[in-house]
Amino acid sequence: MTRKWSLFTKMVTFLALLLLAIAGLYGYTVATSIDTVQQELETSRLNQLKFLADMLENDIDQLTLNAYNLLQDQSVRDYAILPSIEHLVDRNRLKMTILEKLKLQSTASAWTNTLTVYYPETGDVLSSDPIRALKVEYDFNELQPDRWTFDQLTGEFILYVRDREAGGDVSVVLSFSSENIRKLLASYESNSRPYLYHPSGRFIFDYNMDSVTAIRMAGQLWGKEIGDSLTMVTEANGMSYLLNALPTVLDGWVLIEFTPLERILQPIRKSTTLFAGATAALLCLGVAFAFELYRNVQLPIRKLVTSLARFREGDYGVRIGFEPAREFRLLTEGFNEMAKRVGDLIDKVLTEQLRAKEAEFKQLQSQINPHFLYNCLFFIKSKARIGDTESVEAMALSLGEYYRYMTRTEQDMVPLRSELDLIRNYVSILNLRKPRIDYVTEVSEELMDLRIPRLLLQPLVENAVMHGIEPKPGRGTIRITGKRLGDGFVLTVEDDGVGMTPEALAKLRGQLRGPKSAESGCGVWNVQQRFLRKFGPGAVLEVDSEAGEGTTVTLRCQFREQEVSAA
Repeated sequence: MTRKWSLFTKMVTFLALLLLAIAGLYGYTVATSIDTVQQELETSRLNQLKFLADMLENDIDQLTLNAYNLLQDQSVRDYAILPSIEHLVDRNRLKMTILEKLKLQSTASAWTNTLTVYYPETGDVLSSDPIRALKVEYDFNELQPDRWTFDQLTGEFILYVRDREAGGDVSVVLSFSSENIRKLLASYESNSRPYLYHPSGRFIFDYNMDSVTAIRMAGQLWGKEIGDSLTMVTEANGMSYLLNALPTVLDGWVLIEFTPLERILQPIRKSTTLFAGATAALLCLGVAFAFELYRNVQLPIRKLVTSLARFREGDYGVRIGFEPAREFRLLTEGFNEMAKRVGDLIDKVLTEQLRAKEAEFKQLQSQINPHFLYNCLFFIKSKARIGDTESVEAMALSLGEYYRYMTRTEQDMVPLRSELDLIRNYVSILNLRKPRIDYVTEVSEELMDLRIPRLLLQPLVENAVMHGIEPKPGRGTIRITGKRLGDGFVLTVEDDGVGMTPEALAKLRGQLRGPKSAESGCGVWNVQQRFLRKFGPGAVLEVDSEAGEGTTVTLRCQFREQEVSAA
């Protein structure tokens, strides 16, 4: 008869085999991990240096493109033949045009640079730097066309470009200070500090560079072919360094970075040793705790897994009936409580979803007023009969925009700007039938893209028209204002209609605080419920009114705009 191993025996055997495997692989792991880390470090450092070289090349290419574009500029070329066309153009105006283009091209780059146009035949010099326009600083016989030259005295890189098609009668000199490169090097976030090196013995360091070690590192490149890139391990100051070098777009200059290997590999060696020791200790402790885990965990987990499987299948009434000892008692009690809360939450969510759908349907149904549509259609019919096409066109356009917005239900949240456009169309329709409503908006521009529930403000405006302005003789005004309030916002809908008596106002406020009833209607109560549901407890709807003075409805929210958008 085959004997079955207990869980305790299996765990002890597994831990012993695992310990032997770790001891056998430990030596191999230590040796290979350092090699792997070093290779990854070489790749990572070289990729970072290539990224910096690309940034340098992009900035210089932008400057170079500006210089070549100037050679093709018609104003620059016209100035070269000015004596032959001076009767056609104004010399001073053409000169000012070129100077403006030089300044524009120079300031288009993030780097500080100078663009100078030189005309050898006339000796004229036009420059984006007014000081350089007073004198010619460059010996054009020594400058090599289309190649970068470094001026040791001024610390500038110079590019000389000449117009070959025009017989060399126009030359452009682009120069920028090496300080631009220093700033770029200083912005490089890394444990090492890159720098530029020229075989002639010139260097460009950032502001925090150890120049002595950097010069020694550059000396390691003497006589070596760099090609597309060069990576090597070298010794200096009694330490090992990983040296990376890349050629740059600047002729002859090399971008160099070096990293101390010992400082990086030493923590790896130490952590590897600590890991091996900690693993052995944990394995020993695992054997000691194996039996306790088997006795106090195996049976409770089996019951818990069974209950979870039933819960996953939809049996939300499942409960763990027995009480295990010690820590698993809290776990089983937590499971039972969780199952109860999940069941209650599912019931609550379903109820809220039904209420939300009902409120949305009632809100949309209340806004599609057939009498309002009939009146608009009769208006169109009467105006068409008398030949007033402008009124017919205005009514049809406003009515179409109004109902297109009203019947679009694919988006629950819309920009405040769209809601205000809807209200503007609504008021326009009313004014076409009977021009007596003035519509004023005072909403700050930063709130125009705030996302709010659809049809949040329009029902309030419709109530203002029906119950405030229509009973009032003469013209009336509807004013919508919006502004920031701390981290939230405030929107108000105000009319100067007949207002409400204190008794009517108190009754309305009471209806808004209570559940929906036949007396409370759909308009303001639905607006309040949708406002609270979307924005949470930080949202408040307030109604203020005075008989004969008008009514003001205030929507206030203390949430941030990004939280509102997420809602």
